[in-house]
Amino acid sequence: MSAREAILGRVKAACGRDTSQPVSQGSIPLPGVMSWPDVIAQMPQEVQARITQPTRLTQPAQPQDLTETLIKKMEAVQMSVVRLQTRDDVVEAVNWYLQEHDIDGGLSVSPSLHALNWPADVHIGPATGTEATSVTTAMNGVAETGSIALDSGPDSPSTLNFLPENHIVVLHESQIVAGLDDVWAQMRKLSTLPRAVNLVTGPSRTGDIEQTIELGAHGPRRMHVLLVASDHE
Repeated sequence: MSAREAILGRVKAACGRDTSQPVSQGSIPLPGVMSWPDVIAQMPQEVQARITQPTRLTQPAQPQDLTETLIKKMEAVQMSVVRLQTRDDVVEAVNWYLQEHDIDGGLSVSPSLHALNWPADVHIGPATGTEATSVTTAMNGVAETGSIALDSGPDSPSTLNFLPENHIVVLHESQIVAGLDDVWAQMRKLSTLPRAVNLVTGPSRTGDIEQTIELGAHGPRRMHVLLVASDHE
């Protein structure tokens, strides 16, 4: 038995699977190949229960006003926030932000926002590495930490989250949750899981050199949130 087979055998045993069967790439159904509920249905009962009814550990006290708490936490990590009434205000708010900070160099927008009235020269789709600014949607805003949960998929390419120097996120107030555990609880309700979820708390930064904070080290130098009051997405 190879080391790979031994490791995967132990994983199968921990999941309650039959370890007498040979391990193959197709032995475990993967999200994306079939719907997530169908994937869960093929798992042992013990694993299904662990995924669908996870033990919820002790949680910090929830703030009374999630929206105000989220804004305060975001601003504490150098994210700027502007509140909007509807998603129809997004294009104007993006233009104002670019003019206010004298930013040019091209704009890439997530396909999830393609229906808005963008100028003809705006790129819709994954970042190419040449745009200065991206505009994306998000899964959730986390009031506990001021983080943004960004899912990866055809309508939300991850390149938009990391390549441009300026990242603008469109977040609805209905997407605000109290803590990180609430993000995973909502994700379990999806029929198809995202390929990846990135939790981002403020602009990219590092203090590796002489403990001096440098913004934009591994991603965006600026992060701006357009917080939309309307539930319409």
